[in-house]
Amino acid sequence: MATQIRKFEQDAIVDVILEKVTKSKNNKANGAITGCKEYRDLLSTANEVKAFEKKIKDLQDQRDVLSKKVSRGVDLYNYAHDHRLKYDTWTKVLSIETGINEWKLKEKIANRIAISLLPKDAIQNIDAIIENISKEFE
Repeated sequence: MATQIRKFEQDAIVDVILEKVTKSKNNKANGAITGCKEYRDLLSTANEVKAFEKKIKDLQDQRDVLSKKVSRGVDLYNYAHDHRLKYDTWTKVLSIETGINEWKLKEKIANRIAISLLPKDAIQNIDAIIENISKEFE
C-alpha cells in the first residue's frame, strides 16, 4: 500500500534536491570558468572597477571633509566681518555676497539715465520737483 506524504514533507524533499542540483551545477560552472582566459580577464577588470569605486569613495569622503571645513570657515568669517561670504555646497563655489539686488540697481540706474536725458529746461526744476514729491511721502 502506498503511503502518502504531506505537502510540507514534499516541499522539504524538493528543497534538498534543489540544493544538491544547484550546488552541483555551480561547481561544474566554476570549474569550467576558472580555467577560461576570458573569465580571468573580466574578473581582473571587475576588480579594477571595484578598486576605483573605493578610491572614488575615499576622494568623496575627503571632499566632504574639506567642504564642511570651508562651510564652517565661512560661518566664522561672516560672524566676524561686515562683508559676507557664501559657499554653495552643491557647486562647491565660494563667492562674496555684496548684498546688491541687481534688478533694483538696474532700475535705479535706468531712472537716473531717464532723468539725465530730460530736456535742459526740465532738468533745472527736477531737483525741486523730486524734493516736493519726496516730502509728500515722508
